[in-house]
Amino acid sequence: MSGRQSWSEEDMAKAVAAVVSGKMGYKLAARTFHIPRSTLQRRASKIRYQLPDDPKPLMGHYRRVFTDNQEKDLVGYIKSMEKYFMGVSRRDIRELAFQYAEDNNLNHPFDVNSRMAGEDWVRNFLKRNPELLNKSEKEYELEPVNFDQFYHFMCQFS
Repeated sequence: MSGRQSWSEEDMAKAVAAVVSGKMGYKLAARTFHIPRSTLQRRASKIRYQLPDDPKPLMGHYRRVFTDNQEKDLVGYIKSMEKYFMGVSRRDIRELAFQYAEDNNLNHPFDVNSRMAGEDWVRNFLKRNPELLNKSEKEYELEPVNFDQFYHFMCQFS
C-alpha cells in the first residue's frame, strides 16, 4: 500500500492558509501539517495568483474566456440585437465573442486570422445560455419584420 494522499484535505487547507497569509513558508508548512510540499505549492499558487474576477477553470487545462458577468453582457447584447430586428447567427456570435475579448484585452484561444471564436466555444456558449438557442437554431430562416417599427427605430439613430 502506498502513502499517496495520506494527508487530509483539512490539513491541506490549513497549510495553504498559513502559506498564503505569510505565516509560514512552503517547507515549514509541509513539515508541520505532514503534506507534500509540491502539492502545497501548487494549491497555494492557485489561490495566491488568481484574481477575484478571474474566470474559473472548467475541466483540465481549459479555462473559460469570459467571467459570468461578461458572459451575461454578451447574452444581453445578443438579445438586444435580436429585439431590434437583427438576426444573430452562430457566426455572428463567434465574431462578437472575438471582438469582445479583444476590446477587453482578455487572454483568449480564439483564431486571430479568422477573427472568430471556435465552433466548440459557440456550441458550449449556447448550451450555457439556452435562451439564445431557439434563435440560433433558426439562423437561416427569415422572420417577418414590422417595417413601421423598424423605420421608427432607425430614425432614432439618425
